[in-house]
Amino acid sequence: MNFSKIAKKALSQKGWTITRLAKEMGYCVQHVSDLLSGERRWNETTMSRACEVLGIQVVFSVSGQEIA
Repeated sequence: MNFSKIAKKALSQKGWTITRLAKEMGYCVQHVSDLLSGERRWNETTMSRACEVLGIQVVFSVSGQEIA
């Protein structure tokens, strides 16, 4: 899974800029830009915050069973 790709797609669908995403997440623009470009790693906190503001959900699947 490439979370940056998913986040960029959601960002585009909302018509948001990186600046808007950073503001909504409560992070500086450079931090979010680094996350999206792969210069910085996503962690549970940043992924959770991005999902919350972008209205997306990360779902894991094990042996055909969905685990949210």
